Amino acid sequence: MRRHWYVLGAAVGALAATVTALSIYLALRDEAEPARGELIAYSCKEPKNTWYAICVVRSDGTEARRLTHGVPATDPAWSPDGRKIGFTRREDVGGGYTKFSEDDVYVMDADGGGQRPLTKDVVNQHAGQPSWSPDGREIVFMRGAPVPTALPARPGELFVMAADGADVHGLTHGSRDLHPAWSPDGKEIAFARAIEPASSAGFAGIWVVDATGGEPRELTSPESQVDGSVSWSPDGTRIAFTRTRPESEWDGVASVYVMNRDGTNVHELLRHRYFACCTYGLAWSPDGRTIAFETSPSRLCTAISLVDVATLRVRPLTRCTRPRESALSPAWQPDLTADTP
Repeated sequence: MRRHWYVLGAAVGALAATVTALSIYLALRDEAEPARGELIAYSCKEPKNTWYAICVVRSDGTEARRLTHGVPATDPAWSPDGRKIGFTRREDVGGGYTKFSEDDVYVMDADGGGQRPLTKDVVNQHAGQPSWSPDGREIVFMRGAPVPTALPARPGELFVMAADGADVHGLTHGSRDLHPAWSPDGKEIAFARAIEPASSAGFAGIWVVDATGGEPRELTSPESQVDGSVSWSPDGTRIAFTRTRPESEWDGVASVYVMNRDGTNVHELLRHRYFACCTYGLAWSPDGRTIAFETSPSRLCTAISLVDVATLRVRPLTRCTRPRESALSPAWQPDLTADTP
């Protein structure tokens, strides 16, 4: 009998040791793989198709790889821990003005695995353009009436949901809002608001609303321009945005602007070439030194470049010479290495 107790005790001890070792391994693995802010997610053209997929590339322009395949995917947004990417996904693979958008918010692992929907299909509505709260618990996104899939700008109303897709509640009203961005301190959400007609986005200005709700506040007023593609500086004191005119796809003129978070001190940071009607994204680097933006090396395509905020030196991140090489919607991976002992 005593021998059986010895055997049982040894087995329990071995199991406990295994569990302990596994726990230590998982903890060490998690600590050994923090997000380093070296990756930029973006919308890349799907080979042999007209729609976009989600790709990632190192901030030096190397090691580009595709994460999604077979369905249109845009608007990548990193989770605060840098291990997941939210994005807009469409099940319809047609296009033009004969089909209407059927977008939904999806999430996947940083390597493209584990893709799953966060928003539920709602009749006569589309959803997309996610942005995570800084604590990773919530996601703000846009939901609106379906629009022709050929329209690049898809405004609607802003909603907030839990990171698992539960507890959805409205934030704004009027079906004219798009491209929300959560502030680093979690207090506010900046976004673009179009004037009528909402279906085409028309002119647009930058607005901000408290993350808990309330009356939105206007930061820039649309006169003859389209302001959009909001990105907060890492310290939360400034907001970068793009400014174009409705005829930008013909005149090739666009600018990156920066302002204080209260809308003061609006100034042009960089003027560049851009042959497109609407912008999809803008991204500030985790160290606050660089902004990724969309620009046009030629009339035929759109690429992503990086501008040094202090020196205004510009270098390309992606390159293109034809439409099927275009890239949009840059999103910079958070850098958590400073938090690692």
